[in-house]
Amino acid sequence: MSHRVKFLRASLLGAVLSFTALSAGKALASDPLPGDAIGLPPNVNVALYYNQFASTGTFAPAHGNSSSDHNKLADDLNVFRYVRTFDLDGITAGAQVVFPIISFLGGTEVNTPIGPQHLSTNSGFAQPLLGVFAFPINDNDHGRSVATGAWIFPPISSANKNYNVNPSENLTTYEFEAGFHQILAGDPKGSNLALEAWDEVYFYTNNTNWAYGPFAATYREQPTDEVRVYLPYVVNPNIGFVVAPGFFQSFGGKQTYAVHGLPLIEDSGNRTQISELRIAASTFVSPTLQIMGIGEYDVAGHGGFLERSIQIRIAKFF
Repeated sequence: MSHRVKFLRASLLGAVLSFTALSAGKALASDPLPGDAIGLPPNVNVALYYNQFASTGTFAPAHGNSSSDHNKLADDLNVFRYVRTFDLDGITAGAQVVFPIISFLGGTEVNTPIGPQHLSTNSGFAQPLLGVFAFPINDNDHGRSVATGAWIFPPISSANKNYNVNPSENLTTYEFEAGFHQILAGDPKGSNLALEAWDEVYFYTNNTNWAYGPFAATYREQPTDEVRVYLPYVVNPNIGFVVAPGFFQSFGGKQTYAVHGLPLIEDSGNRTQISELRIAASTFVSPTLQIMGIGEYDVAGHGGFLERSIQIRIAKFF
């Protein structure tokens, strides 16, 4: 799981507008990690806990150069997830649910065209994620698998339009994803190097009950596409120790406001266009308990904060 704060720029009227913390530049996204494209057997339960700390001091506008002056934001994300697999006419499939909670830490500041601004923050529940998935190809003997999935994010959260920084946008969101895992070299049951890649597409409904400065407005976001590529290397198959460098790229996601009663559509300046380097390492500390650590470093972007984050994931299989 990951999240990303979206900066909503100052308007032409000089009002400082809302911010949204939603992973997603990676909006709050399903965010597949190394190994997630490897199919599980049917009738398995997985309880997962994620904790991510992210901070930023740099904002990359939609146009122009990045700035590190008077930009400050840090937050802590806690996520609880449950996965259940089952057999669907010979194909391993499953369902899952995700509950994220975001806490903003310390003071939050952003540099706008009218100067540095301190922002009010609203910690709380982000939108839950409800998903289904299937593995139409699940050939562990040859190290080959394909995963597909669909998610819906209902507009239920602690979001409050009276705050500058919120845990969610309250847009009903539909996500469709596909990924594959293929061993490139080595033994599928021993040490090996693999390629794992994912593509996710997001579609958003409008939020007609939002605000643009002092005005009632409809918030809109264009579709987003995200690509993730990993090179997982199994170092020690006896304990499932895996190291996986990776790369993330997102596209699209332009966000605008339509002010009620006025012929005004304002570009927020937000986009979901981020280039990010990743490194992950995981191991089983018992036959049914896995721990993973992930580091993420944004190297370029347009229309969003450039974040640095660390994350831990604990998975219990039963």
